[in-house]
Amino acid sequence: MMKALVISPQPFYTPRGTPFSVYYRTLITAELGVDIDLLTYGEGEDVDIPGVRIIRIPSFPMFGNVKIGPSKLKLFLDIFITLWTLALLIKNRYDFVHAHEEAIFVCALFKPIFKFRLIYDMHSSLPEQLTNFRFTTSQWLIDLFKKMEDACLHTSDATITICPSLYNYAVGVIGDKQKVFLIENSIFDEVKVSQKTT
Repeated sequence: MMKALVISPQPFYTPRGTPFSVYYRTLITAELGVDIDLLTYGEGEDVDIPGVRIIRIPSFPMFGNVKIGPSKLKLFLDIFITLWTLALLIKNRYDFVHAHEEAIFVCALFKPIFKFRLIYDMHSSLPEQLTNFRFTTSQWLIDLFKKMEDACLHTSDATITICPSLYNYAVGVIGDKQKVFLIENSIFDEVKVSQKTT
């Protein structure tokens, strides 16, 4: 049986864009017989997906909820995502890692060390997010994220995009249509939230 690590740096599960994608992509992968560890934030509801173990970093409710888009809180939480990712890679042998959004940065660094196949789930262009959400006006920082994102696209064994414009952007960066896939977001089944008993 194949074993995979899915990294979702979002409050999973919450009913919004990227967590929907994480849920359905993970559900389908598990139904194909892959044993999955899903690493995510402390915030969010557990869901029932056979073959999937949800692993959460610590929750920090005193800092409030994680908003959509880049934020100082996400940067803080991603430090823990990085540490937990490293610990899981040391402890387990994964056939592939499925990195959503900014998780790709650390996974691209770890790939040569741990020799896993890497899937980049590209929900948006991260440099564009910095501008669109007014996180920074520093052109130097935006250019740095652009170079990092381009490097990750080249490093990944496959990239999933969610819309035609993002697909065309990714293909334009790496110049290889065989490594880029378009899977538009859609809701095709009810999300099965865990029913916890006390």
